[in-house]
Amino acid sequence: MQQSINMLDFRKSPGEVINEVFYNKKKIILERGKKKMAVMVPIGLYEKLFIDDDIEIYSKTRIKEFKKEDKITKNLSAKIKKLL
Repeated sequence: MQQSINMLDFRKSPGEVINEVFYNKKKIILERGKKKMAVMVPIGLYEKLFIDDDIEIYSKTRIKEFKKEDKITKNLSAKIKKLL
């Protein structure tokens, strides 16, 4: 379960919240009112998700472009089947 904390409460004791995230590996959502504003995650999780240069996050539009470009024509498909 995700834990949420109000921004006002976070400002009162940021060190405690950061310790919870770092040492207890909690993911904490920061809210202002009822609106989710940000998320705090352990540094290890952040590095796995965002630091790896080999991983690129693509938009749905870009994924559709890849699928369109990757389609094999019927002629090429027939040639491949003959080779296999």
